[in-house]
Amino acid sequence: MRSEGKFYDDKNFPRGFNRSGDFTINEADTLENFGRTMKALYEGQITPVEESEVNFIKEITGQQEVTSHYARCWVKYLNKTQNKSITYTLCNTQRNSNESYGESDVEFD
Repeated sequence: MRSEGKFYDDKNFPRGFNRSGDFTINEADTLENFGRTMKALYEGQITPVEESEVNFIKEITGQQEVTSHYARCWVKYLNKTQNKSITYTLCNTQRNSNESYGESDVEFD
């Protein structure tokens, strides 16, 4: 696959693909080096020239099973950017600030 230059997605991965924690080092390098070509092929802006590019289009459109490294990286990238992931966190809710601790529980004689 040809390289059209470095690919960055500052909207979804502001710290880069390597630091996102979503991709392996190899996947991050592939996206960075070939991402522009993969995006242009996916959007139909350029026509495939090499055999790997033809196979890439067949794999991402579902005509072939996804087996190539390029297609696996691109499908993973699309899943991370198009599907909203649900994250659960543990947090404490703040109590009403009008009442101090123990004020209503303690009785004085």
